[in-house]
Amino acid sequence: MGEEQRMAATPGLALRQHRLSLLFTSWPWRSLAYLLTTPLVALAWLLTCWPLLPLAGLPLGRVERWRLRWTDLHPIPDPHTSTPSSGFRLWARHRLGERITWTELLYGVVLIPLSLVGFAVMTIALLLPAALAGASGLLITLLVLGIDPGTVDPTSEAIHENPIAQVGVFLLGLLLLAAGMYLVTLAAEGQRYLTRTLISEHGAELAEQVHDLTRSRARITTAFDDERRRIERDLHDGAQQRLTALVMTLGAMRYQHDRGSDITQLIEQARVDAQQAVTELRDIVHGIYPAALRDHDLADALDELVARTDTHGLAASAFIDLPADLLTEVEVGLYFAASELFTNVTKHANATMVTLLAHHTPDGTVFLTVEDDGSGGALPDGTGLLGVIDRIETLGGRVKISSPAGGPTRITLEVPCASS
Repeated sequence: MGEEQRMAATPGLALRQHRLSLLFTSWPWRSLAYLLTTPLVALAWLLTCWPLLPLAGLPLGRVERWRLRWTDLHPIPDPHTSTPSSGFRLWARHRLGERITWTELLYGVVLIPLSLVGFAVMTIALLLPAALAGASGLLITLLVLGIDPGTVDPTSEAIHENPIAQVGVFLLGLLLLAAGMYLVTLAAEGQRYLTRTLISEHGAELAEQVHDLTRSRARITTAFDDERRRIERDLHDGAQQRLTALVMTLGAMRYQHDRGSDITQLIEQARVDAQQAVTELRDIVHGIYPAALRDHDLADALDELVARTDTHGLAASAFIDLPADLLTEVEVGLYFAASELFTNVTKHANATMVTLLAHHTPDGTVFLTVEDDGSGGALPDGTGLLGVIDRIETLGGRVKISSPAGGPTRITLEVPCASS
């Protein structure tokens, strides 16, 4: 997945975010492939699945949920529920009782004219401009080679022998072809939206999100209790002991002072105890709220995190475009999550390079991606990544992990409505 796909999850978002550079992203080509294969899918479904009658939409829905990944990076869970018992009759009765079965069938009926509309769009938007540019390019080639177009085509007119006119027509064809790719992307967005509406069950997606959020909050609650006990232990074993020693030193200082003894050494000891107590308290507080965010916004804090990583011998770079008015809980969650991801890279990834990309969309969604060139194989149920997932899901966001064996590893955090 390229950078442009991290910046946008659908062709519609790509059109808004890459108005002038859309053709340099993969979205027009993904959209073109999506529209080109639609008539083939519609024809194959019409020829093979009609004997299933009302259940004919089931295989089509499965295929389309897979194919929709070309134009929609948000995964669609299988909306069908598990059957309570075995046997084809009971299975069929259960499926016929699901609303999604009928909307998938409706999608199959709609897909046939939809594929024709998509084919017409591609013909008008791409085939005609391509033919125009191709014909002009051929005429330009003939003129450059000194061949009279009239000898090739007796019906050619004077304009065909004018090289300036043909260059203009050629450039016009290329311009219309580029505009056609924008139209193809827009058409793919429309089909994507209709497809997702008919072959997904919003209630099922919501139920899955609620289930994941419930599990995350349960783990967060357990982690909170563990963190509270850790703070109590650190205070008891560290700062509290230092403060107790300081009180004893001050008592000895007063005792020696009343007797006229030299208390210089006791003063120095009190200063050391106080400084150590302050240091230990600062370390404990840093674990609760990152010091980098007390004086800076999230963008500067992430820059500082990347700079610290770069000094450890790992080539680190950052591309950050974030607003300064993010909610405090979002800043803290994203910063701790990014810190954990960078820690995983330095300790486990065997990487030589790591990149942090952070940006926000007009609707307020923040995307933060950490990518490394390490050995891959990161598991979402690992302790570090599980904590990251819990933090982000508690904020209403989600985490996407791509870490094949051999690398690279790319982890994207998405938090919606992050601005105050």
